[in-house]
Amino acid sequence: MAKTSLEEAKLNSLVKKQVIEVLREFLNDPDFGLELRPEFETRLRKSIRSRKADKTRSLTEVLKQYEVH
Repeated sequence: MAKTSLEEAKLNSLVKKQVIEVLREFLNDPDFGLELRPEFETRLRKSIRSRKADKTRSLTEVLKQYEVH
C-alpha cells in the first residue's frame, strides 16, 4: 500500500509540474522587457487621453457607421 501512495505522490508531483509549465508557456509575455517604439508610445498616450476625455466609441457605434442600407 505504501508503494501505491508513493507512486501516486510522484504522479501528482509530475502532473503539477507539467500543469505549471504549460501555464507559464501560455501566460508568458514574449515581449516582456523589450522597449516600446516611440511611435507606439505616442499612439498609446493618445489613446489614453481619448479614453480619459470620454472620446471613445463602442464597437456597436462603429459598426452602425459602416452598415449597408
